[in-house]
Amino acid sequence: MSGPNVLVNFRLDPEHPVRVRWLATDGVPGDGYKPQVTAIVLRDGSRLAMDTSAIVEQAAPDPAGGIGGYLVTFTGMVGYAIDHADRARIDRLEDEEVSYELEFVSEDGRVAAIERDYVVLDQPRANARKLTRRNA
Repeated sequence: MSGPNVLVNFRLDPEHPVRVRWLATDGVPGDGYKPQVTAIVLRDGSRLAMDTSAIVEQAAPDPAGGIGGYLVTFTGMVGYAIDHADRARIDRLEDEEVSYELEFVSEDGRVAAIERDYVVLDQPRANARKLTRRNA
């Protein structure tokens, strides 16, 4: 079966970032730990696993968050081929708010533990928008 790939943009804008309080002492987001979106969860509960290179995450100190306060945003463009396992759900997607699973991974591969290494203060919803190519 052939057909065009569909591109989906996943995005959490800087105006509404994830806010975390960092507790670990062996590094911080952006220096020793990389934030990583591991899955997107759509409104109907469908879970789309994300490859480690699919989403680009940014972490920065939170100027209003005090010591240990960090902000995280992300954006990514993912292509779905006609035979992709999630393609039926992607075909129904237009523009919707989504949830996401976020981890922090250290340089040596250790995943930071929530409540021990960091606390999520605010995790706003992100956006998923299907982009269709003209003349595809």
